[in-house]
Amino acid sequence: MAKITDDLKRIQRISSVITRALERCFSNADISYLSYKFEQGEFTFELSSTIFDSTKISVDVTDKNSEKCMSNSIRQLLTEINKIIKDLENNEKELRRDIKKYGVVFSESSAVTLSSVQMFKQIIVSIKV
Repeated sequence: MAKITDDLKRIQRISSVITRALERCFSNADISYLSYKFEQGEFTFELSSTIFDSTKISVDVTDKNSEKCMSNSIRQLLTEINKIIKDLENNEKELRRDIKKYGVVFSESSAVTLSSVQMFKQIIVSIKV
C-alpha cells in the first residue's frame, strides 16, 4: 500500500508541474479535466485542456506501472504538442507567403502562440519520471 501511495504522490507532482506549465504558458488555458488514480490494479492519468482559441490537448493513459503510465502520458502530450507546433508553423509560412505575394496579411500571426507552445514543450520535455 505504501508503494501505491508513493506512486500516486509522484504522479501528483508531475501533474502539478504540467498544470502550472499550462497556466503559465497560456494565459487563457482552461483545464477542464485532470485526474490521476489507482483503481483495479492500474494507474490512470487523464488531462483535458483548451490551451488557446479552440485548440485542445487531451491525455488518457492507463498502465499497471506508475512510471510507464506517466512516461506514456508525457509521450502522448508531446505528440499532441508537436502536432500543434507543426500546424502553427504552417500557418506562419502561409502568412509569409501572403505578405510576399500580396503585400498584406489576411490573418493574424501565430508567432506569439507558437512561442508559448514551444516553451510549454520545453517544460514537458524536461520532466523526469
